[in-house]
Order: sequence, then structure tokens, then C-alpha cells
Amino acid sequence: MLNRLTTWIRNREGNVAIILAIAIVPILVLVGIAIDLQNTNTSRQFLQYTMDNAVIAGSREMQAGKSQAEIANYINDFVDGVVKAKNYAVSCKPVEVNFSKGTQDINATIKCQQETTLTELIGYHYLEFTIVSGSTYGIGNVDVTFVFDVSGSMGTSKMRALKDAAYDAVDVLLPKNPEANLGKVRLGMASYSTMADAGDYFTAVTNEQPKRTYTACISSNRNGCKKWSSYTVNNTCVKERLGSQALTDADPGPNEWIEAAEAVYNPYYRRWEEQSCNPTPPLPLTDDRDDLYDYIDDLRASGNTAGHIGIAWGWYLLAPNWDSVWPSASKPLAYDEPDSAKAMIIMTDGEFNIEYNYADGHGDSFAQAKKLCDNIKDEGVRIYTVAFQAPRAGREVLEYCATSTEYAFTPDSADELKDAYTKIAQSISDLRITY
Repeated sequence: MLNRLTTWIRNREGNVAIILAIAIVPILVLVGIAIDLQNTNTSRQFLQYTMDNAVIAGSREMQAGKSQAEIANYINDFVDGVVKAKNYAVSCKPVEVNFSKGTQDINATIKCQQETTLTELIGYHYLEFTIVSGSTYGIGNVDVTFVFDVSGSMGTSKMRALKDAAYDAVDVLLPKNPEANLGKVRLGMASYSTMADAGDYFTAVTNEQPKRTYTACISSNRNGCKKWSSYTVNNTCVKERLGSQALTDADPGPNEWIEAAEAVYNPYYRRWEEQSCNPTPPLPLTDDRDDLYDYIDDLRASGNTAGHIGIAWGWYLLAPNWDSVWPSASKPLAYDEPDSAKAMIIMTDGEFNIEYNYADGHGDSFAQAKKLCDNIKDEGVRIYTVAFQAPRAGREVLEYCATSTEYAFTPDSADELKDAYTKIAQSISDLRITY
């Protein structure tokens, strides 16, 4: 009897199978938990990204003047659409959207369940998780300048399309909600064609008076001039800056003045020829929507395309060095101002084809524009560009000027132009959203 018991104890055949059978369930459970946790983590990351984008989109809707109910519905539709498109094995309750009283804060929470696989073996059909996201405006200062091409090629239909697009961009950047606490957002505007019009700032930047007289000899002999002629002009048209600071944002002053338009006597036709410009003076930085609308309304098409002059004036409106020129409320922020940003939107429909300072070693309009853009970007200003039905040369110079390829737009229709300006305005607005 003792021998049989000893033999039975020593007999281990089948033990491994028995142990494996006993252990298989917890092993499967552990593997299942690992797989389900990984799937849940993937879903969590995806939904966090989706929620962050949803609240940013909701902030844009708030900026456009939508009601809280409309924003909440928009965020829910945004998240629901993305989740359904991805077809994840996850189900979520509606997004809970809350608005902080007296602020522009949006807080969003969503509760979800991830379907399990082998974890079901221990009775867990779902793994639950919660995603929280939020956004806020009113956290910074932004200075933006628009640079408009108003040369003759803009015509009637193009100009109408430009105005419609510009109105929309202003509305995005300056929401119509008077209670919005959005910090300080200011917009400036400059236009160009053959030259630029300095308007009320003419004397400050040229050291000349709008009404000025030019004199030329119109008849001479071996003894010298025997007949002089004088011609008086009264305008505020300007060309490029002269001297060593021609392509910088140095403040205007001795040896750094911007050159005024001139009157030149033509001996062949025996007449004076006055240089002129499209009369739309710059609008310094402002948050007055009516002033911005009025500026856009006043845009008219005429003349050639001195794009580099327009770019320079867009920069001057943003340049801290020019704070002595502009009204006190329009003084530009410092480049290193904390919690701030600067941006410029340059637009053309043609190629840059006229310049006045070529002999000074700075090159043609195309070359001067590129140098200006390099210097502007070096100061941290973001440059967006819009080449509206522009030829290749026009597209090339604006692509060069843009901060990156994502900042360069090439619309070919009025609808695309409107969409481009709206996207640019929304992109600038995103600089002021945190979450």
C-alpha cells in the first residue's frame, strides 16, 4: 500500500496540462486588459485632440457673435461628426459645454466608454474615461496690418471681391459682441499702386509740405539758362525711402526721409508732368470697426503695382520705431512685448512692376520686396500673403514673403478670396486661444 501511494505521488504526467488549464483564464484576462487599456488610451488621445480642436472652433464661433446655445451645438456636432467618421469602438455622452460668466472661457467635458475584448471574461464590458478641454480669449495683444493692391488691374469686380473678403476678415478679428473681453486687437490698413499716399503723415515722413514748388530751366543758351519755369503741386504722394535705411523700419528723419512725389518738366512735350498716386492714406492701428469699414469702402483701383512700397507701409504701421509718427492710440507694440503678436497680410493681383530707387543699389520692386520681407520676418512678424488671380511673378514674390507655405494663399475666384481672408483671420485669432 505504501509503495502504491509513493508511486502515485511521484507520477507527474498531466500536471502541466492541469496547471495550464487552471492558469489560462487569468492569462487571457491579463492579455485582454493590456489590449483594452491600449485601445482605450488610443481612443482617449484621439478624443482629447478632437475636443481641443472643437473648443478652438467653438471660440471662433463665439468670436463671430454666435449664442452660447449655438456654440454648444456646434461643439457637439463637431465631436460627433469626427467620432463617427473614425468609427472607433467607443460611445460617448453629449459634450457638456460650460461658459464662465464675465469671460470668454469655454469649458467642455465628455464621458465615454470603450468596448472591451477579453476583459469581458471578468465582467467588464466597457472601460470608462473622461476628457476635459477648454479655451479662452482675452489673453494677449495683437497688431495686424492689411496691405491692399489697388492698382488698375483690380478693376470693378476684383475690387468688389476684395472689399467683401476684407469686411469678413475684420469681423472675425474684431467680433461684434461689445461685451467680449478679447484683450487689445488693433488693425491697420495700407494700400499701394503706383505709389502710396501718406495723407496727414506726409510732412512727418518726408520733411516737406503737401503744397510745394518745383523749378526747372526750360530754355538755355551758351551763357546759361534764359528762362525758368515753376510748377506747384499739392498732394501727399510718396515713393520709397532713400539712403542707408531704405529697407528698414527706422523712424523717418534726416538722411532717412521717404521721398515725396515730384513734378518734372518734359522738354519734348514742353510741359510739366506731376507724379501722382491713388489717394487712400494709411489707417493707423485701431479697433474702431467703422473706421476700418470706411477705409475699405474708399478703396479705388488705378495705377501700376509698386508692391514694395505697400509692404514698407504695412511694416511702418507695425514698427515701434514709428511710434512718433502715429497717433497715441495707434502706437505699435514693441516687438518683444510679452503675450503679444504681430501679423501682416499682403495682397496683390499682379506682378511688382514699378520702382523709383533702383539706381541706389536696392534693385527693382521685386528685389526690394524680398529684402523688406526678410527684415520684417526677422522681427518676428508673421506674414500672410494673398495672390489673387496673380501671374507667376506675383505669386512667386508673395510665396517668398510668406512666413511659410501654409501662410501663402492663391485664390482664383471671389469665393476663394473670401475663404482665404477668413482662414487668415481665424489663424491670427488662434494666436490668442489657449486650452
